[in-house]
Order: sequence, then structure tokens, then C-alpha cells
Amino acid sequence: MGDTSAAPDAWDTAQPFPGSPPDISDRRHTIDTPDGRFWELSDSGWDAMLGYLADAATLVRYPETRQHQVEVKVSDSTRERTFFVPRTADDQAIIDEAANSYLRDVGLPERPTGYRWFQRLPGDLTVKDIDEAVYAAIKHLPLDHHPAEAVPAIRAALAELFRER
Repeated sequence: MGDTSAAPDAWDTAQPFPGSPPDISDRRHTIDTPDGRFWELSDSGWDAMLGYLADAATLVRYPETRQHQVEVKVSDSTRERTFFVPRTADDQAIIDEAANSYLRDVGLPERPTGYRWFQRLPGDLTVKDIDEAVYAAIKHLPLDHHPAEAVPAIRAALAELFRER
């Protein structure tokens, strides 16, 4: 079930990130570039939904070339060891499927894999502003609501927020 009220090909029409993004960006913090301010959407379906619903024209992408690490903790009766191993293709497929499953559940198109996703922030908008507007828009919903039930309220709140800038 696709979303017909926003550009159905927003993921495919996303522009390239201007230049090279930092290898590591602090979650939910602004990345300043000469071409504007951006935030990096996490691998979660929630962030993908927010990016898509806010304003599809602000989505940008960059090929994922980083080698991610997974922290492994092993405990036995004598000690605990922590070490890091590379994230496997199977690990990444699970992460991608979880995000796309969420997007399908809320009626949005799946996000293409193999990219880092960013959103241009207009004016003085911050990620905190986005989070606050979204949570204010859905606070009236029952705690056990289906995620798709939140989409109209989130879409309206984000449209207003982005229009104000």
C-alpha cells in the first residue's frame, strides 16, 4: 500500500548529499555544510517516516561506504570481554528489512538500501523542533494505536513546521 498524498518516488528522486558527510554524525544533531544544514536519519523506520513525511524535496542521500562495527560482549564465570566485529551483510539486511517493514506498516514506500539518508533543515529548524512537533501531534492518540494511525497527524504537523520556515 503506497502513500499517494506525497511524492511516491521521493526516495528515488532524492538528490545527492552535497560533498561528503562526516563519517560519524551525532544522532539528531545538525550537520552544517556550505550548501545548508542537514540531519542524518538513523536506520530506523521511524526516522525514515519522519524524513519522508516532512518534505520529500528535502531528502538527500549518500552511498553507504562505511564499515560498521557490532559490539559483542561475552561473559563467563570469570570475566566479561567486549570486542567489535564487522557488521555483516546479513546484519544489514535485517536492519534494512526492519525499517522497510515499518514503512510498509504506515503505508509509505520502502527506502532503497545502500545509502545514508539526510534531510535538509530549512531556516533555523532543529531536529528537536521536529521531535517536539511530532510528539505533540500524536499525544492524543491511544498508547496502543497502530503506527499508521499517527501518519495524518505527523504529516500535518511536519507540513506546518516546514511551511513556517
